[in-house]
Amino acid sequence: MNCPFRILILALSAILGSSCAGAPEVRGDRVTTLAQAREDYLVGLTALKEADYPAARERLQKVARGPSYIAYTPLARLRLADALMLEEKYEEAAEAYRSFTQTALGDPNLHYAHYRLAEATVRSMPADFFLLPPADRKDQRPVRAAIKALEEFLTRFPDSPYVLEARQMLDRMVRVAGSFEMEVAHFYRTRDRPLGAARRLQRLVRDIPATGRLEEVRAALIEALAASGDAEALESECARYRERFPVGRRKVLALCASAGSNGTPDRADDSSDPRR
Repeated sequence: MNCPFRILILALSAILGSSCAGAPEVRGDRVTTLAQAREDYLVGLTALKEADYPAARERLQKVARGPSYIAYTPLARLRLADALMLEEKYEEAAEAYRSFTQTALGDPNLHYAHYRLAEATVRSMPADFFLLPPADRKDQRPVRAAIKALEEFLTRFPDSPYVLEARQMLDRMVRVAGSFEMEVAHFYRTRDRPLGAARRLQRLVRDIPATGRLEEVRAALIEALAASGDAEALESECARYRERFPVGRRKVLALCASAGSNGTPDRADDSSDPRR
């Protein structure tokens, strides 16, 4: 059993507790009474806890097809999404959680579904994605989708018990997005296209504001603006950099000081600067 799902399984154990004396006879493809729904739901949870996913799906699907006024109907739909997560079918799990968030707007488990939706989006990326160099992570759409899902969760549910885990995932995704765009900007710089590099980084900070909190992104943007000769944009960016990073990188501070003194930044030699 994967570590990330330990809490999920513990939660299932707590829900089960001392319940469920035995499995009821199964009739039809859906349940229509509260008592039958409860028993089928608990049997499904037991199967889920024991990693018997086919049996869990069979019971939970019957409950999930039940009338909406039965409390176990939405719970069964959520547990079916959990089953997909536990089976590492992350794309399918994400769709199941998304469906729940769109149709169970007043459900008390909505925060949980949003968190798992974001987590499933992150986990749906290829296993070697994070091991690749930035230049090889060409498809950034999954990263952007994960960032959007995590930011939405943190905005809507600031008191959720999953906030810490979500922030950690968000920080990781933001750094992945930043590293890729900085690699692209570096490519532009090596092709003597500093303005293109600056525009790329400016768009990154605009599209994903959290990347603006990364010093390496702000430093790269200042270097690109200095090389491009865009004095006005450089002055504004330097002001933001000094405010956010008062003890900044020597090369960056030197570029900003030079720009402030004569409007034409010099290309300082910082080959001995270990913080470059």
